[in-house]
Amino acid sequence: MTPQASPIVRAMVLRELEEGVKHDALWLQALSESKLDPTQTKLRYIALRSQAIQSNMKGLLIEQIRGAVAKDKQIR
Repeated sequence: MTPQASPIVRAMVLRELEEGVKHDALWLQALSESKLDPTQTKLRYIALRSQAIQSNMKGLLIEQIRGAVAKDKQIR
């Protein structure tokens, strides 16, 4: 059993969907696993994307910190 994604991760996935961002490989996997059922595809995509973000959270945080530091250096 996979641990449930954190609230931050779920919010990130929701924001992506609201902005129309879909990761093609995960969307195709969700389509395949849901047998093209639109509701099931979306639910499966959300689960897959949440897992992907959760497993890469450390890398995403480092990326955000580096971006903030670079931006801060430009301001000074």
